[in-house]
Amino acid sequence: MMTSTLKKTTYCALAISMAIHSGAVFAKQFTDKDFQTQPLGHGVYELAYDNAQKALYAASAPSFEADKKAGLVFRLNADSLKIYQKIATERRTFAVALDEANHILYLGNAMEGSVTLLDTRTNKVIKTIQLSDDSNPDRQAHVREVVLDKKHHRLYVSGIGSKDKGLLWVVDTQKQALAQTIEKLEPVGFAVDEAGDKVYVVTGTGELITLDGKTSKTLKRVKVDPADPEHYFLNIALNTSKGVGYIADTNTADVLVVELDSGKLIHRIPSPNSIAVVYHPARNEIYVTHRNAHQISVVDANSYAVKHTIKTAAMPNSLVLSADASTLYVSVKQDEKAKEADYVLKIDLTQF
Repeated sequence: MMTSTLKKTTYCALAISMAIHSGAVFAKQFTDKDFQTQPLGHGVYELAYDNAQKALYAASAPSFEADKKAGLVFRLNADSLKIYQKIATERRTFAVALDEANHILYLGNAMEGSVTLLDTRTNKVIKTIQLSDDSNPDRQAHVREVVLDKKHHRLYVSGIGSKDKGLLWVVDTQKQALAQTIEKLEPVGFAVDEAGDKVYVVTGTGELITLDGKTSKTLKRVKVDPADPEHYFLNIALNTSKGVGYIADTNTADVLVVELDSGKLIHRIPSPNSIAVVYHPARNEIYVTHRNAHQISVVDANSYAVKHTIKTAAMPNSLVLSADASTLYVSVKQDEKAKEADYVLKIDLTQF
């Protein structure tokens, strides 16, 4: 009786193991030549998808030279990737967040420590909100990420300061003004759970910080993997139905899977160091960009096996899904010394 049970248990475990690992063994490989691409220019960073206009916005900072501070926002046809318009801004643009209902594209101006508001109907700048206070070393930082909480009318902006003096700026989107400056958080990336009234922040010191979505106050902060001091978390994607988050780390290998309530590390998805991460609920897939490896991973969110990889000619950076979630757009950056232009990659997910 015990022998029979043991055999059944062993066979069951073996079957599960083979099912999990078969995804990695038989993962299909693609290249960016299998999909549509559009060259843009130098210094392309984050993307936003506007469903009402069927447009894709790409923020860029064409130059880092001291006397060339202008930014450029590309407006593309989301289907053909044809460049509809090149929108000039006085400040260089990096991060983006779209408020489609109110026709506002928020643009993070990293070098100037500010956020520019662009009217997506007229493609004209509404205003620029200065966040960094260059007269005060404790309130001086570069904008890294901007994430919108539509329910609570807040825009969260991470400020990367010198000597680990990071800032969290909270912008009131109704007043279009800075509401709070929160110190000692060292935030880098965000994800908003509007239904749960939570904001999850990842930091350059390997922390997961939970904020109250109603007040922006800190509820919890946890060192996810204290045994490894090399972590530098860049972004997090949420799977709220499962109660987990997927963290992209630019310094160390593997995408980390953490319990959102406790901050406990529950799994490592084997992969190169990563930049951006997006979760697709309907397909139950995780998409990750690995900039240094010139690779994009498509991961099964149940087994955590890599289902597919897409090799890119240059460095994949940011991700955004279309409104119907059938298309994944990726910004791909060239090496700084390369003559080729950065480009946008359009991945048809129905091919998988």
